[in-house]
Amino acid sequence: MEFQQIENKLDSEKELPDNTRFLEVIANLNPCLAEDETLLLSYYNKVKTTWSSSAIKSLQKATGLKLTSKLNRCRFAIAAAKFQLTELQLTSFNIDVDIDPTSKLSTSCEVSATKKENEEIVKQLEKQLKIKSEEIQLLESQLLNTQEELEVKEEQLEEQSEQLNQIENFSILLLTHRLLAPGLPLNGTEESPAMRVLGSPKTRTELESNYRELIRREHPDVSVHKEDVARARFSYVRSLYRITRDYWEVLKPTAVITPEELKTRMEARVPFDPSSFWVR
Repeated sequence: MEFQQIENKLDSEKELPDNTRFLEVIANLNPCLAEDETLLLSYYNKVKTTWSSSAIKSLQKATGLKLTSKLNRCRFAIAAAKFQLTELQLTSFNIDVDIDPTSKLSTSCEVSATKKENEEIVKQLEKQLKIKSEEIQLLESQLLNTQEELEVKEEQLEEQSEQLNQIENFSILLLTHRLLAPGLPLNGTEESPAMRVLGSPKTRTELESNYRELIRREHPDVSVHKEDVARARFSYVRSLYRITRDYWEVLKPTAVITPEELKTRMEARVPFDPSSFWVR
C-alpha cells in the first residue's frame, strides 16, 4: 500500500511516540542479534497494543511480511519505527509552517518531496522484503525435499532390515532342523485337493508361508473375484489353514498313513478349484 494510505490510517495523537531517539535506535537494530531481537519484539508488542488494527494491516501489506515468525515480527518493528520517524519529521514540518507563514509554499514543497522520498524508500523495502521472502520459501522447499529424501532412505533401510531378519530366521530354522530333511519320504497327502489349495506344503514352515501369501492374494479388497465369491474364498482359506495347522502332526505329508486314508484324502472335495488359488 502507498505510504500516504498508511499515514491516513494511523491515529497520530494516540499512537506516535514522542521520543525520536528511541525510534532511531529501534530502526537501526539488527533482528538477527539476540539482544536486538528482544528489544524489537518488545517494541512490536507495543505497536500491537497501541496502533489501530487497520494501521497494522496497512503496514503489513506494504511490507509483505507474514507475522508468524520472530524474524518477521522484528522486521515489522523496524519498519514501524522508520514509519513513525517519518511521521514525526512530517509533524515537525507542519509546526514550522505555522510559525513562519511566509515560508508556507517552500515548506509544503519540502514536505511533498520528503513524502515522495519516503514512498520510494517503502517501495525499495517492499522489493527487498519480497526477495528475502522468496529466498526463505526456496530454503523451506529445499528443506522439505531433504526431509522427504530422508524418509525414503529410512523406508529403504527398514525394508533391507526386514529382508535380513527373514534370512536370519530362515537360517535359524535350518540350524534347528525345523525344515524338511532331504530325502524324507512323503505319503502323497501334499497332492490332495485341500493341500493343493494351501500350496501343497511339505513342512509347517512352508504351510505358514503359503498361508500368508494366500491371505495377501485372496483378501476381498484385492481379489479379482466378485465380492461374494471373494469373501467365500477368503473365509475358506482361513478355516482350512486353522484346521491343517491344529492337526498338522496328523495331516503332514511325512506322517505314516494307510492307503485307504490317502484315498479318502485324495477324493475329498473342496468348494473351489485348487489351481485357481495359485495361477496368476
